[in-house]
Amino acid sequence: MSQQMREARRALWGERIIGTLYDHKWLALVAALILTGLAGWQASSVGVDNAVEIWFLEDDPALVAYHDFQETYGNDEVVAIAVHDPAGILTVDGYARMREVERIASQVDGIGEVRSLASSNRILANGFTMEIRDLVPPDLADIGDEAALRDHILSDPLLVSRLVSEDGTTALVLARMESMDDVDARRDGILIELEEQLADVPHHSAGIGVVYTALNQMATVDSAVFIGASYAVIILLLLVLYRRILPVVVTMGTVGIAATWLMGAFGGFGRDINMVTMVLPTLVVIIGISDCVHILSHAAQQSEGTRRERVVRAVGFMFWPCLFNTLTTAVGFLALCTAPMAVIRDMGMFAAIGLVAAFVAAIVACTLALSTAKSEPASLDRGWIQRGVDALADIGIRKSPQVLVVTALLGLLCAVGISRLEVDTYSIDFLLDDHPVRQDSQFIEDNFGFYMPLEVVVKTSGEPLDPQLLQAVDSWTAKAVNDPDIGWSASVVDVVKHLNQAILDGGPDDFRVPGSIEAVEQALLLYDGEGGRDLDEFKQSDSLRVTFGMRMMSAQGMSATLDRVLATADMPDGVELVPSGYLPLYAKMMDYIVVSQLTSFGLAFVIVFGLLALLFRSIRVAALAVPANLLPVLFVLGLMGVLGIRLDVATVTIAAIVLGLVVDDTVQFLYRFRAEFDVDQDHEAAVRRSVGSVGRSLAVTTVVLALGFSVLGLANVKSVIYFGLLISAAMVFALLMDLLVLPAVIMLVRPKL
Repeated sequence: MSQQMREARRALWGERIIGTLYDHKWLALVAALILTGLAGWQASSVGVDNAVEIWFLEDDPALVAYHDFQETYGNDEVVAIAVHDPAGILTVDGYARMREVERIASQVDGIGEVRSLASSNRILANGFTMEIRDLVPPDLADIGDEAALRDHILSDPLLVSRLVSEDGTTALVLARMESMDDVDARRDGILIELEEQLADVPHHSAGIGVVYTALNQMATVDSAVFIGASYAVIILLLLVLYRRILPVVVTMGTVGIAATWLMGAFGGFGRDINMVTMVLPTLVVIIGISDCVHILSHAAQQSEGTRRERVVRAVGFMFWPCLFNTLTTAVGFLALCTAPMAVIRDMGMFAAIGLVAAFVAAIVACTLALSTAKSEPASLDRGWIQRGVDALADIGIRKSPQVLVVTALLGLLCAVGISRLEVDTYSIDFLLDDHPVRQDSQFIEDNFGFYMPLEVVVKTSGEPLDPQLLQAVDSWTAKAVNDPDIGWSASVVDVVKHLNQAILDGGPDDFRVPGSIEAVEQALLLYDGEGGRDLDEFKQSDSLRVTFGMRMMSAQGMSATLDRVLATADMPDGVELVPSGYLPLYAKMMDYIVVSQLTSFGLAFVIVFGLLALLFRSIRVAALAVPANLLPVLFVLGLMGVLGIRLDVATVTIAAIVLGLVVDDTVQFLYRFRAEFDVDQDHEAAVRRSVGSVGRSLAVTTVVLALGFSVLGLANVKSVIYFGLLISAAMVFALLMDLLVLPAVIMLVRPKL
């Protein structure tokens, strides 16, 4: 069968599908409304979740280790609440503020334990008689000598840099979250209530949960405000370009329906949105608007036949390139399902669902709406847009060698920018510098010290209280705290040393680990019996817990610091150090980011262009599309490198998204070029006619969407800002590639299709 016959059969099938849809438009309308209502109901259950656990598969060893740690030692998620007084916080008024913060925090449902100087103990011992008293008397009037208590606190190594700063001006109240299965769902509510209750108490709050809650809140605000503003700009631009209200209503209604179907899928699968997947409704808007502009513009070009014939012919012709776009882009996004990160897999799956939703909504809505001529754009004269695209294509046609040389040089410049691209993630850096959460975190680090807990479990096949092991841990932590990114350490070793000093009633030289296991066990038995802190928090039958205070930093910085800390350890045989808790899990994300980017984009690239070859039944056609679609991806990555934008959890999918977006315009152009080339087998004439037919639509969608999404540059979360500006830049660059490079490649290669 000849190529012309295959194209004719394909066009006939497209017209049959649209004809059936047109003849049953009321049934299609009712079905679409029912589906939209059901999707809206499911979408109402979708929330926002940016917790670290969402990035990992359920059976991921790192996540399993994290959950094991929580089951053994409890939740390690702590909110650090700082109270500060430049003149000194170790006063009656300062202790009163600490107790007020403790009281408020302990009454918040979801907070499991609250600690501060005001609720700490002091150990008094005489031989084998031990008494544990309140560090600060319950009645603050009983403090007596305030200066003596202050000196005692500032001389206690278990308190300084852990609950109070070295200069005595800042104290921490540590509120630890309860261990709960639904902590991710409840975290925002717990922390928001905590802040509301503390509103009248001067304080500063920090912690990884605080950061995530802030990101969730800001992401919600940005989605409502700035994406709404972006859509308003798009609507205004469409009004200018369509010069008629109804096609704007059809276009925006279409993408609204498609976005509702997508969010309904999120709700149906029990998923929340996050920093990565929150871009998917925007992706649906881009694809849906593009399809509607192409369909409605092509319908306006029809001048013969009845209304039904014109609609069927126009939409039937556009059915196949729009379907090709959907299939190639959707399957390309499904390549993300090979990533080792759960959230990236969700990105791939729901992107494919959203793209299919956008295609179906566009075909149905445009077919139904075009039953009236008022749904067509009012004007399709050449205008300045058409003159501009004609001029660009003319340069590509007449100066194809020069265009390709410049393109190759541009590719080299992009490669230089990519070489400067930093792979890392830093959650708090997604917030702007003046955000209160970021300022509070910096305030605590500047005035108190490091507060982020780095957990390491010391596993042993022997007795965990063996003095040899305790001494090794003591030596290790003493060396580790000399690291510039580590501020303090805490473990059962500190308790044992403190008890030994109290029992011996000795000086600083007695602040050490006893020489026998019997002495260690006896001291801990007395401590536990007199109401000391629960020792299960520090040790288990086969392990010890060591906590370090770490600087707030990026995943790469955490990983490097963790490696340095572990390298200082010299443990007895049979002892294993296992990084645990939240921070090692966070650091692991960096490795997954690299793997996800390489595997997802590489596989998406192969699949997309493989599908182009299959759908066009021509390897030559697919090869023509490679330069014009690969360069926008390289451009965006290179631009990120030049501007210092990290490849992180928020931008990890940018290459796959850009590829999925830019290939759509290329498919529209090549589909039209192939049809025009069949007319007279003249490459130049076919290129010029193709540009005259679809060039204006390509430019319209690019101008509308690029300007619309550039509004996201005003957002409050950097991930939203970067997405909006990078996508806008990529779309403009991709348009130049389609109008300059693609014609140049065609004219230079002159393929026989």
